[in-house]
Amino acid sequence: MTEPKSKSPFLVFQHVIDDELCYKLANELRVQPSVDEDGIPQPVARQSRDHETTVFDLIKPYIPQIEKHFGVTYKGTERLIFQQFPATNGKLAEQPHCENAVYKRKKWIRVNDRDLTGVIWLKDFNDAPPFDLKKHVYGGKLEFPVYNFGFQPQVGTMIVYPACERFISLTTSIQVGELQVVRFHICADGLWIYDPKDFPGDFRSWFNDVV
Repeated sequence: MTEPKSKSPFLVFQHVIDDELCYKLANELRVQPSVDEDGIPQPVARQSRDHETTVFDLIKPYIPQIEKHFGVTYKGTERLIFQQFPATNGKLAEQPHCENAVYKRKKWIRVNDRDLTGVIWLKDFNDAPPFDLKKHVYGGKLEFPVYNFGFQPQVGTMIVYPACERFISLTTSIQVGELQVVRFHICADGLWIYDPKDFPGDFRSWFNDVV
């Protein structure tokens, strides 16, 4: 059997949530962010049972494909988190971090029972007029420094990737508007360890027009 020359560790599904539902969710979930001592608005992370059910019902049909792609058996999903990132005055919206581990004493220590992470954007990247604050955001790219590439927000698109330290991510500065996303974490049944040999290639071969 011939081994594939390329297989992406980033699984991308477009139009998981239709545009109008995304904007409706963004509007209903938005809250007035608190500010720090300098008056800078702070990120918001919240949960909502009704909205979680609505979104998870749209995620569920993709679970078999996620299992097959990553070679995992699905065990469960943490409660969905709805995140809101205000404009950041040039600072990163979200600092580099690993979803399931922390770096201590010169090694990565797993602290969360997470194998895969998913992000769904509720707003669209836009850098040209007309700009609608209810639908658009300028900035907020989801970057993966280890791979030197990232994804611009694309409304209704879901990206799933391993939650381990090889996939440290950050969210770039929000220039205009607010970024709103749904983030979720999947736990596999049994031990699953990401092996880069199972995902040959690089971003030049992993994607066509979604990066």
